Amino acid sequence: MRIAMVFDGKNFYSGWRDKTGSTRIDFNKLARWIVTEIGGSEARLVGAYYYTGIETGPAAETESQKYLATFLSKVELLPGFFVRRFERKAKRSRCRHCDMEHVFTQEKEVDTTMVADMLRLAAVDAFDAIVLISGDADLTPAVEGVQSLGKQVYVASWGGTGLSKRIRKAAFDHIDLINGLKNATLPAAESQSTRSASLVLEKPERKTDNPSTTTPETGESVLLKELARAQVHFGNGFVGLHYFVNRWESQTLSSDIQIRSRILETLIKTGKVEKYNISGKIAIRVKT
Repeated sequence: MRIAMVFDGKNFYSGWRDKTGSTRIDFNKLARWIVTEIGGSEARLVGAYYYTGIETGPAAETESQKYLATFLSKVELLPGFFVRRFERKAKRSRCRHCDMEHVFTQEKEVDTTMVADMLRLAAVDAFDAIVLISGDADLTPAVEGVQSLGKQVYVASWGGTGLSKRIRKAAFDHIDLINGLKNATLPAAESQSTRSASLVLEKPERKTDNPSTTTPETGESVLLKELARAQVHFGNGFVGLHYFVNRWESQTLSSDIQIRSRILETLIKTGKVEKYNISGKIAIRVKT
């Protein structure tokens, strides 16, 4: 059986971070487990494609972006693996209250390219089954289109993180990547030779000039910053509660809807976030 894989890099990484506590894994072994899980011992990988947005300019010099660049370069060296990089586009928004300009970046063309590539590969009979490592509802038409061409489409996620009901219903089946950890988890301590022989996915360390005085950000502080950013992004300051929990894109805030909801509920109860009604819709804002 010929198996192809499509990785939505952002979805894959955020789910791994949120559901496994950034457990160190051998990426190559995890991929092999996925292939075997679908087609058994006789299955073979015919192509794995990793899609992700990257920062450019000064933003590319951060520790996390340097780690990402190194990781992607190693992925490309794995047999049958290909990386698709997409430059994150800068966006600007100005607050109508303080006139401060806010600059942020967004991924562009990632989803549309994934859809086009899946349909193209299916049309030329490049695989028998394909595994989509993403739960984004916007990719559902691609799942339906590929299956209409006589191919099986599986969706994979970390414990259901970011997995929409719509895409799950459209897919042939779901693969929980957490079940593959026992085959791909690396020991806490290992020799340098073992480490160099494997492609390790681990959370990059944060480097500071004075680590002893640095306090790590909590989920609550991250959500407050993201909510403030959303208020600036939407010039009138209106941020719909449902939109923020389910669709707001962030590199730092968990993509897990349940985690976002729990943190938000705590912030509302403690008076740090205000929930209000406008034109029949529920909105939220940082309480000042």
